[in-house]
Amino acid sequence: MKIRIPAPATIIASLALLVALSGTAVASSLITGTEVKNGSLSGLDLRDGSVAARDVMNNSLTSLDVRDHTLRAIDFAPGVLTAGSAGAAGPAGPQGAPGPAGPQGPAGPAGPQGSPGLSGVEIVQASSVDSSSSPKQTSVSCPGSKKVIGGGARIYGANAEAALDESYPSNGSTWYATGYEIVPTASNWHLEVYAICANTGS
Repeated sequence: MKIRIPAPATIIASLALLVALSGTAVASSLITGTEVKNGSLSGLDLRDGSVAARDVMNNSLTSLDVRDHTLRAIDFAPGVLTAGSAGAAGPAGPQGAPGPAGPQGPAGPAGPQGSPGLSGVEIVQASSVDSSSSPKQTSVSCPGSKKVIGGGARIYGANAEAALDESYPSNGSTWYATGYEIVPTASNWHLEVYAICANTGS
C-alpha cells in the first residue's frame, strides 16, 4: 500500500489549528520575554485588571505613568503631603440664628455710696403785722439744720391796692419778701412768707 504524504500547505494549516485549539497554555510556553521587543507593548495589549503590584518593579513608576488627578490623599504615606498657604478669605456668610442665652454672670462690685437725698420736708411760714402801713418786710427761717429748697410770699387784704415787691432766699435757710401799697389805702393788710425746708445731707 502506498502512503500518501500531505501537501506542505496542509501540514502548516494543521499546525496553526493545533496552536489555536491549545489556547493560552501553549502560547505562554511558546512566547517568553525574550521574544517581546522592549517598549513594544501598550495598554491595549494587556487585559484589564491583569497587572498586579508584584508585576511592577519597585521605584520603576514615575509621575508620567500616572494619569493626572487620579491619586487621592489616602494614596500617600502620612507626612508626605503638606498644607499649602492660606487662601484669601471668602465672603461672609449669612447671619445665623441667635444662640440660646448664656447663664447669668456674677454680680459686679458695689458702686460708691451716693449722696443722701432730701428728707424731713416741711413748710414753715411767718406773717408781718396787719396794718395799713407800707411797705412791709417779712422773713422766715427753717428749723434746725434744714435748708431752704423753695419758698414764696403773698399779700392778704388791701383789695389789690398792695403788691408783692420781692420774694427770694436771703441765705441757705431763710426766705425773705417785701410788699408795698401801689394805691394809698386805709385798709389793713399783711404780708405772709413761707419757706419749704428739708434735710439735704450737706
